[in-house]
Amino acid sequence: MTSSALRNAWLEIRKLKHEPALAFLIAAVTTITCFFVLWPIAKVVSFPRPEDYLQLFTNSRWFQAALNSLFMMAISTLSCTAVAFLFAYSIARLDIPFKGLFRFVTLLPIVSPPFIVALSYILLFGRQGIVSKQLLHANFDIYGWHGLWLVQTITFFPFAYAVIYGVLKSLPVHLEYAAHNLGATRWQVFRHVFLPLCRPGLAGGALIAAMNVLADFGNPMIIAGNFTLLPTEAYMQMSGWFDLSSASVLSTALLLPALALFFANRIWLGRRSYVTVTGKESSLKAYPVPSYVKWGLFACCLFVALFVLAVYGVLFYGAFTKTWGYDWSFTLQNLKYVAAKGTELYNSIRYALFSSFAAAVLGMILAYLVQRKRIGFNRLLDFLAILPGAVPGVFLGLGFAMAFNQAPLDLSGTSAIMILALTFWNLPTCYSASSAGLQQIGSSLEDASLNLGAGSFRTFRNVLLPLLKGPFLSGLSVAFLRSVTCLSVIIFIYSAHTSVGTVSILNLVQNGAWGGASAFTAVLISIAFAVHAATQLIARAYDRRKS
Repeated sequence: MTSSALRNAWLEIRKLKHEPALAFLIAAVTTITCFFVLWPIAKVVSFPRPEDYLQLFTNSRWFQAALNSLFMMAISTLSCTAVAFLFAYSIARLDIPFKGLFRFVTLLPIVSPPFIVALSYILLFGRQGIVSKQLLHANFDIYGWHGLWLVQTITFFPFAYAVIYGVLKSLPVHLEYAAHNLGATRWQVFRHVFLPLCRPGLAGGALIAAMNVLADFGNPMIIAGNFTLLPTEAYMQMSGWFDLSSASVLSTALLLPALALFFANRIWLGRRSYVTVTGKESSLKAYPVPSYVKWGLFACCLFVALFVLAVYGVLFYGAFTKTWGYDWSFTLQNLKYVAAKGTELYNSIRYALFSSFAAAVLGMILAYLVQRKRIGFNRLLDFLAILPGAVPGVFLGLGFAMAFNQAPLDLSGTSAIMILALTFWNLPTCYSASSAGLQQIGSSLEDASLNLGAGSFRTFRNVLLPLLKGPFLSGLSVAFLRSVTCLSVIIFIYSAHTSVGTVSILNLVQNGAWGGASAFTAVLISIAFAVHAATQLIARAYDRRKS
């Protein structure tokens, strides 16, 4: 079987001799992707000695950090999935007010820096918090696993919501009516009909949430306190003791469960036949639920929405406060700090623009080669394109720091290493967007162009490229938002000249400069929303023009 597959692959590769330009492109893209994806991973994994890995079991602090990471992944994934299902069910199935507000709330954490909730949580409930000090006159201990649990739930439930909501919207309503007509109670309909059909969405959402929680770096740095986790422990080994071997061991320990979760997610979501879709779309309304259930779910959604709004509201309030907790008078002084750190803000935007555009272009080329060309190793290219999505940001950043700090490619302290790391971190997002777009485009148009004598490049430029503008812009927008708010990938590779806004915010938080941190974060969020809104307007204009 293996020899037959290799022989078929070789025959496909030999056909490329008739299109030398395409062959060169394939070779260049494959070489670049292998070099910047596999090489950093190999450097981190191979750097420690075999006996160094034994310290994961003999070093009590490391072993506890690993257990803590798994513990937080378990409880945060459960709470994220529960809140996400609550929101998805209420928005998709219930006739309740404020659905627009609830959708907006699920968007906020996605377009914000990953540690924004931890920062606002301190502003609300810390020693000088509005709720704890001003309203309740109490002193809460918000640091530790319980504070991190709440913060990660609010931060990552929107990622699970996106998956669960998509499944709930496609569920056939008439099956629930049929079960009810056969004598089933409301609880039996929910338990034996509705819930089993939701399992793919619940599992997919839970896996997405688990991957994000496991790789989370910013929130534990701010709110976890003495509760050590693998990402923060790896950072401390590198930044505090400059112990590269220990940081590599801890990062590799983080990589293994992340890979397992990622490929479990890929396998599960690949089972499309699990969701039942029969006949044409039904015009039936969603199966009714008792009033107390409906308004109870509405109250839960409203409570979470108000909490999220309070998180972001206190952030913008803190941006214009003189001294948080002591002097609440209005000031623009905090914005002067942002202006003084204009270089970091400029770097954030510049790196995000370059890396997102590079990731969108490379992702589109890879998607085209995998989806439209039989080149003998399509599965390898698909694997390389999605692999960075399984790699935690801390691990990838450490890999770039180790792989490109010496000849023949010494990029330490340069803008190039920042842009490259963000590019390949965002590659799976852009690749997935372009792949989805290509799957919606029939091959007949492309076949007609090729049969009329147009080559692969001309067909791609004149036929496919105009049809891929929407997916390209979508991937570009998401990649930009992720890059401008990223911390974990660049924490090991930035220098004094290449520092970005998220690093400045983290330093401000660690120094207790809440006003400056709030102002800087508010500016980054405003930029992210402006880009998101611009992209939406461009996409709508494109859709209107296409129709």
